[in-house]
Amino acid sequence: MYLKCSVPEVQKCCFCVPLRSGIIILAYINIIFSVLSIACLVVTTELRRATLTQDQRLDAMTSTVLFSILGMGVLLNILLLFAGCQKDESMLRLYSYYAVATMLAALVPTCILLARDQYVDVAAALLAIVTQCYVVVVVRSEVLVLEKRRLGDQAPRTAEEVVAVPEHETLL
Repeated sequence: MYLKCSVPEVQKCCFCVPLRSGIIILAYINIIFSVLSIACLVVTTELRRATLTQDQRLDAMTSTVLFSILGMGVLLNILLLFAGCQKDESMLRLYSYYAVATMLAALVPTCILLARDQYVDVAAALLAIVTQCYVVVVVRSEVLVLEKRRLGDQAPRTAEEVVAVPEHETLL
């Protein structure tokens, strides 16, 4: 016996914005958030670098790995921005796959930071991960809408719509 679980489908982003517009807005917000994360990472790493003990180096390295993974979101969100503007179903699917992989990769350093009592970094990482989960749900809903439209446009032809070609007019 298998347990069937499905991802929820939403009709609007943040309960008030159409999906496509919401995806574009979320992409811009995520790009800004990712750039700020990278800037904070660089500043804090450079400030801590001179005064680190051996025990604190693991924390700094783990934070660096975590924010590097989350910083990779800049490229992903640029992909999301283009996919949202172009209504490109395959690019939206590609974004979803990479976003889920990035979220799963970010969980490992988050757990390490949690075990090392770095609660501020953990809170920032969890906020980014939860936000990314919501974006994936919104993107998946838009992919389903685009897929339904595409399949609706390619409805199977009925017998009345088939064009009869006489046998003496062939391509050979």
